[in-house]
Amino acid sequence: MTEVADWEGWFQRWEAQQGLYLPERESRFGVMIDILRAMVGAAPTVIDLGCGPGSLAQRVADRLPGAHVVALDADPLLLEVGRRAVGDRGGRIRWVDADLRDSELVKRIGLNGAADAAISTTALHWLSPDELFGLFVRLTHVLRPGGVFINGDHLTFDHDQSRIASAVNRIRESAADDPRGPGVETWTEWWASIEAEPALAELVAERRSRWGGHPVATDLQV
Repeated sequence: MTEVADWEGWFQRWEAQQGLYLPERESRFGVMIDILRAMVGAAPTVIDLGCGPGSLAQRVADRLPGAHVVALDADPLLLEVGRRAVGDRGGRIRWVDADLRDSELVKRIGLNGAADAAISTTALHWLSPDELFGLFVRLTHVLRPGGVFINGDHLTFDHDQSRIASAVNRIRESAADDPRGPGVETWTEWWASIEAEPALAELVAERRSRWGGHPVATDLQV
């Protein structure tokens, strides 16, 4: 008998471990969606850059029932979790296997017209400054005039901003005195578990063939 993956279970475990590192995660998503609605309306065409299994794409589609989301990621395993667990929300989420560094990204997005918005969270910090610059240039060819780019990624601080960095860290610690609930995995534990899932062996092999696994799979990266 062919083994079947528990797609919804893997998605919920992803959500739990992401919340371990980002206790303000739901607030962050909420603010991003509020900005979308305020700036481009309740029925935008949105590109989710580095969507993973679709945490943000799902929330956009659910909170803005008129929205259409193009969800982009280069990780075949996370994309399949998204396709199976989140689904297409009645044809309003389209999943695309695409590398944000690809010079042909605009073609891979495959829109007939221009998008109203591009969004991302906890994804673009994986790109180098040069790769980010290239992505931003490509976005100018796919966003309409007046469109918006919203990046909800981590903030970093220069060497002379130690006071701000220290204050942010204290706030995060106080907001998550005991962030790890019963059974919540770390980032590394989640990846170790899903890569050991027999039903996902082909997808695991494919992602490893692309980059040998996640570039920095440590407990400090989300």
